[in-house]
Amino acid sequence: MQPNVRWAVAGLATAAAFAVPAWLGGAVVLPPLLKDPAIRWSLASALGAVLGSLAVLWGHGFATRTRQEDHPRTRSGGSVQATGERAVAIRGNPAGDISTGDTGVPRTTADPTARRAPAPPAPPAASPTPAPQPAPEPGTVAASGERSIAISGNPEGTLSTGDHPGGGQA
Repeated sequence: MQPNVRWAVAGLATAAAFAVPAWLGGAVVLPPLLKDPAIRWSLASALGAVLGSLAVLWGHGFATRTRQEDHPRTRSGGSVQATGERAVAIRGNPAGDISTGDTGVPRTTADPTARRAPAPPAPPAASPTPAPQPAPEPGTVAASGERSIAISGNPEGTLSTGDHPGGGQA
């Protein structure tokens, strides 16, 4: 929803939160109880002012909030970190294929001439285990492990870390 539309909705809700209780109180509820119109409309206006001020607080929060669905391509806040070897961290909605492994993502075309890049040499057999990373702050996208993928969004492509069951490569 556009910010101007949000402000318009907030303004209309505030006006309604004042006008409806004031009219109902002054014209419908209080006349049988109070004969003096000055006192009756003063009380009705006070009730409308109290409810209208609550609506102003709600309206400001409604009009100024930002949601991920409102701006999927232009999000702000948080951070994106890819600290691991061959790690990928993405904020947003990636539309393509993502691969951190040796073999790459299999092509989905019917082109028989499509080839993959040759696989690099295998990593050393024994590698030290890295120290655990501290938990990221809210709104942070972090891929800290080797060949890890972290995405804050809805990926549309294929994701592959190159890990295959049974130790073989595809």
